[in-house]
Amino acid sequence: MKEKISNNIQIKNKRATFDYELLDTFTAGIVLTGTEIKSIRLGKASLVDTFCIVEKGELWVKNMYVAEYFYGTYNNHTCLLYTSELPTT
Repeated sequence: MKEKISNNIQIKNKRATFDYELLDTFTAGIVLTGTEIKSIRLGKASLVDTFCIVEKGELWVKNMYVAEYFYGTYNNHTCLLYTSELPTT
């Protein structure tokens, strides 16, 4: 049986808007590896307790959960933003 894969992927951390005051928002790409792509397309990801940090000029997503898809894993991922959008440290 073939699994349905969505073309419009939107995973949001709704609780963040209740727990924090969001001063600015950005739309960023994310670097994915291997079978994580299929898992996310199936909507099997969570941003609960997820946060971003800047390390060595790159923005990193921490604590993002991507459900295992056969041999998939969940890791920390880098975000794709323009350098001008990154906060200076």
